[in-house]
Amino acid sequence: MADETRVKNVVLLQNIKEKAKLCCDSPKFANNILDIINLAQTEDKSVLTACVKAFHKIFTQFIGNGELYTSPEVDDESKEGKYKIWLNERYSDVYERLVELLQCKHATVKELSLSTLMKLVTAEGQNPITVITAKQSNFPIHRFQEIMRGLISVDYNHKDLITRFQEYLDYDDVRFHVLKFLIKDIKEKKQQKYSDEYLNNIYAMLEQISFPLIGNEVLSNCLCKTPDDLSVFKVSSLKEQKKLFSSAWVQFLQFKLTSSLYRSVLVILHDKVMPYMTNPLLLSDFLTESYNVGGAISLLALNGLFILVHKFNLDYPEFFTKLYALFEPGVFHAKYRARFFFLADLFLTSSHLPAYLVAAFAKKLSRLCLTAPAPGLSIAVPFIYNLINRHPNCNVLIHRTDSSTELSADPFLMDEPDPSKCKALESSLWELKTLQTHYNPDISKMANRIEHPLQTSEIDLSELLENNYHQLFEKETRKKIKIAPVTFIPPKGLLITNDDKIGLCWTMD
Repeated sequence: MADETRVKNVVLLQNIKEKAKLCCDSPKFANNILDIINLAQTEDKSVLTACVKAFHKIFTQFIGNGELYTSPEVDDESKEGKYKIWLNERYSDVYERLVELLQCKHATVKELSLSTLMKLVTAEGQNPITVITAKQSNFPIHRFQEIMRGLISVDYNHKDLITRFQEYLDYDDVRFHVLKFLIKDIKEKKQQKYSDEYLNNIYAMLEQISFPLIGNEVLSNCLCKTPDDLSVFKVSSLKEQKKLFSSAWVQFLQFKLTSSLYRSVLVILHDKVMPYMTNPLLLSDFLTESYNVGGAISLLALNGLFILVHKFNLDYPEFFTKLYALFEPGVFHAKYRARFFFLADLFLTSSHLPAYLVAAFAKKLSRLCLTAPAPGLSIAVPFIYNLINRHPNCNVLIHRTDSSTELSADPFLMDEPDPSKCKALESSLWELKTLQTHYNPDISKMANRIEHPLQTSEIDLSELLENNYHQLFEKETRKKIKIAPVTFIPPKGLLITNDDKIGLCWTMD
């Protein structure tokens, strides 16, 4: 039975190919299109694949040889006119079915349908099926918008399909019309109900869009034919496209994003969005609100906000106060720990920062080190060392000899949220002295560096940011030891030593 079904399927696939070939060979077999459309209503993967390939073969040829072209000179009541009208109607039916197949459960069918749709757009762009004036673009906007509606679905997550679509975003006209569609669609959806899938699809599309950072203001890499004078053509204006890009992102960020999507957006804003915006300060409200959320969201908002403050003169006097608040025990266990310390080190690089501010960060991090895990300490201790190294005025923190040995006498106010009032400069980094007896030899070695004169060169944190317990253990096991220890405390005698309590139980006469 299975063999019989397989044979029938092979015959059907061959029949579809034959119908497509006959249709291409002669207009008298044009009715074969109807048969293939009917066969394309199935859910069988192999049949759908064959039908999509047949649609591609038939209509790319018809568009190329002008059989779909309708001009005012052709009488609609003539045989030729009626045939062209009928053929265009079937083309619309095929196009509609291909868009529907973007929601197909078979990934290969979805990708093949998308590829076929874009090839039809390309074919129409090179050989229009309607009258186009010399000042117009050949880009089939309405057809393309149907594809976009299929991709930016409210019911299905099309991230993988949109990633496949990325290759077309290199074309300037495609990018332009994608942005135009997104802006219009986002405005409409704000007045309606929208789903998480819709937001994910919008983000997936926006994430793929980029522009040449260095190049001409007039873009010319188009998929479809363009007017001769590109200077009056908005699609070819880099400035115009960046305006659309900025508008699309600003409107998208007004949606209520899911937690995972919120984080994904913050991760890419500084390098995939800001460089292409006409005015990155448009993101200031979003980033300041994110920075005030706390936790991982605040960590991720750091980079973008810092860029706005330092490169675009955003007035945000509370930046370092908010950064100071992020230094808490949980930061050593956060998923974005490496990113946080990398950025914090970058933000505190300037030698123009006041001594009280740098001292506050160094002291608070030192206190956190008392309960931090070893991988976290391997970052934190060099971090503190670099802070002191950059700011000689903070040397008092490691050279103070008159401080009390009692924790209660430490003037530092750990719970004070304002770094200018925490009295860090009146304290000392006694916590680093404590870490000199840490069980991990690398940590104790790092902590011991404060006993020696500070070097002019800083410690490179890049190699330490991703440290974890596995790496620490692996490093220890690879060490070559000259003398193998047989006990934790080396013995000082053969039998009885001064600190041997058991030996006091008897005497040797």
